[in-house]
Amino acid sequence: MKKDQFSQLSPGEQEWLDSYLDGELSPEDFEAMQDKMIESAEYRKIMRRYLSVDHSLEMLEGETPFEVVPEEKVVTKFPSPVRLTLAAAVAFFFGVLGMYWMNDDQPEEAAEVESQETVSPSAEGFAVVSGLFGEEWNEDSSGYVEGDTLGPEVFRLASGTAEIKFFSGANMTVEGPAEILLKSAWEAECRDGLVRMQVPPAARGFKLQAPSTEIIDLGTEFGLSVRDGKGQVEVFDGEISIRHQDEEKQILEKGAAFILPSDGLAIATEKGGVSYPDATKFKKMAEEERRNSREVWQAERAELVKDDRLLAYYCFENANGLSLVPNLAEPRNPETDGAIILAEPVTGRWSGVQSALEFRRPGSRVRVNIPGEFEAFTFMSWVRIDSLDRQYNALFLGDGYENGEPHWQIREDGKLMLSVMVDEDRPHPVSKGRRFHRLYYSPPIWDLSMSGQWLHLTSVYDPDQRLVSHFVDGEMVSREEIPDEYLVKTLRIGNGEIGNWGEPFREDPSWAIRNLNGRMDEIAIYRDALSKSEIAEIFARSRSGRR
Repeated sequence: MKKDQFSQLSPGEQEWLDSYLDGELSPEDFEAMQDKMIESAEYRKIMRRYLSVDHSLEMLEGETPFEVVPEEKVVTKFPSPVRLTLAAAVAFFFGVLGMYWMNDDQPEEAAEVESQETVSPSAEGFAVVSGLFGEEWNEDSSGYVEGDTLGPEVFRLASGTAEIKFFSGANMTVEGPAEILLKSAWEAECRDGLVRMQVPPAARGFKLQAPSTEIIDLGTEFGLSVRDGKGQVEVFDGEISIRHQDEEKQILEKGAAFILPSDGLAIATEKGGVSYPDATKFKKMAEEERRNSREVWQAERAELVKDDRLLAYYCFENANGLSLVPNLAEPRNPETDGAIILAEPVTGRWSGVQSALEFRRPGSRVRVNIPGEFEAFTFMSWVRIDSLDRQYNALFLGDGYENGEPHWQIREDGKLMLSVMVDEDRPHPVSKGRRFHRLYYSPPIWDLSMSGQWLHLTSVYDPDQRLVSHFVDGEMVSREEIPDEYLVKTLRIGNGEIGNWGEPFREDPSWAIRNLNGRMDEIAIYRDALSKSEIAEIFARSRSGRR
């Protein structure tokens, strides 16, 4: 640690820090510390660095005692579990006081503002598409993917099977052609199609409407068929309450089946007359499709890694217990293998298969070294974002952010961003004290409603065409020209990190916490600018459940 790092603190200010970290700061002193942070950006900066070092070392050293001796020779002990909670509280406090807004022309670290009101995050919707098999969509529907959040809307399926989970706990399996009006977490209307409902006790009271009929579930499993305005209902387990047209409500128990005509009384009929979608069978078919598509992709990937434009290709299959992840790009070079640090093996985009890394912990990352000089970059990865907790959320970043080195990230507002350092010795024209670089943004490509959904992200830095392009799921979402003064033709990586950003070989032990709160299935880095058609083809070939 640099001896003069905290030398600008007065003895009283240093005492506030030490007392806070020891859990002994009085309410009066805490109030005084707050006032100082509001009034002084420099004090906020010093405190943030101090607490970052504190938290970083605790994450890396576990419960091993560690001491820091500032200039005043005051000893601060780090290993108290209570302190970790306090540090988290201060991190939140800094989030309120030190949060800074950026416009698209500002550098990565923009000027701080004095204060900002916090708003609890929210997302619209009350159901989610939890599964798809053999799906085809109507011409007037843009279609859905697994993980999409649903709100008050009409869900149309031309053919195939879909599973919808309502936030109330009710589960709907739909077979097309179907048209379902979604009203709330507790109510839907089947206008056309075959539906099988599974309603646990916690969702008892879920209401499903058919033409001229209202069905209220009493904690059961039942099927509903609607074709040409006529319905039929069958109870597989438990019981339901139905009201058909102006008839009195009646309770139907397990084994009961009724025809629901559009212009007459409900008529009892034999069970088994309609083949309703089977949720268990649907899941087995979907799993088989995912398994087959994964095997096909593994075979195709063997050819992809032979592309001589490929600098690095890391996939995280069978990473459990491993400290290294091989760079599969051929010819193989073990010097470019990645070191896994705290990132945890989890299920990847092929459900049930352990083929991804989760970067949940602040210290989690994969360290790599990719030497050489390059004329262009294409970064490509399958990513599942759970939340955007940081202002910058790392995908792949060069360590020192020196001339020609890239930073590929997602900003807290969901914008994909790529930047390359232009001149580390030249001051930035907007932000005092920053180095000369430029950020290239996509429109927002993620919000909370997409939490847990797998995305194929690609960003291209093309000096030859003077363009930076961003792609999501194989489709271009933005393209921006590189101004002459920001053009970099000699690109480098060197030491870098997947899923975080740190500088462990610098004298300063502090590091930026930018861990991606989510999962990464695989990541590829090319020394060339891939075309739109190439990116679309790789996405189509590599996605789960493709046909």
